[in-house]
Amino acid sequence: MEDVKLGIIEKLKAIYDQLKPAERKIARYIINYPDDVIHHSISELSELAKVGEATISRISRKLGYKGFQALKIELAKELSSISFEETKTNSVISEVIESLNKLSKIINENEIEQIAKKVVESNKIFFFGVGSSGVVAEYGALLFTRSGFFANYYNDPHMQVISAAGMDNKTVVFGISSSGNIRDTVKSMKVAKDSKAFTVAITGGYESKITEVVDKTLYIPPAGLERGMPKISPIVSQISILHMIFEEVLSLKKEAIEIIKKANTTLKTKKYLSKNEKI
Repeated sequence: MEDVKLGIIEKLKAIYDQLKPAERKIARYIINYPDDVIHHSISELSELAKVGEATISRISRKLGYKGFQALKIELAKELSSISFEETKTNSVISEVIESLNKLSKIINENEIEQIAKKVVESNKIFFFGVGSSGVVAEYGALLFTRSGFFANYYNDPHMQVISAAGMDNKTVVFGISSSGNIRDTVKSMKVAKDSKAFTVAITGGYESKITEVVDKTLYIPPAGLERGMPKISPIVSQISILHMIFEEVLSLKKEAIEIIKKANTTLKTKKYLSKNEKI
């Protein structure tokens, strides 16, 4: 395989049919979650993919690398050198539409209602996420703050753990993770749950680590291969779920609507209302 000018993902796809069952399991995991694989140790990947460490070492050698560490380094290089020419406008729009259609089929409205009730009963709401999921976490905090809730977000793992350690049963925490296997987010959510907070994961990682440490899981369609840059579909799906919860919260807490109206009135002074106004 060393002479073939293919990336790791392409190599795995090319030899997939010739692999043994256990090797296929690790190959599928690398193909679907390359951005996570580069952050895991061989023992962590072994546990997540449910294969032996020897299998991971063997497939690394089959791909032309001395071991898993060498494969990780090369994979990280490949993911950082994505060609933006591959992304076309129509394909982006199609990806979002397809993801939202899938989301509409898997969303559990009863769980949305249950989570909304917990939010209404809470004193504080927190959103945890790193990377592109951190952007969604920030948006969630903004959304609920505007309606009068005490809401905050943290994309720094240390601040997540520090805040989680002081939570109680009147706190709701959302863990945002496309894969569900980001170590920092999983650990932060576990600390929050151990502190008696009500914890919710929004993830595309079915049977992922984050689902093991939270009270409720809301699934989004899996994003699959990200190829070094965040895909737009999980971000749109995560934000859509937050809006579903938010709208249910507004139906349960009517005074929140009045707070939003008041905020909108206050924000008017920050906008240009006429073309004749000077900058």
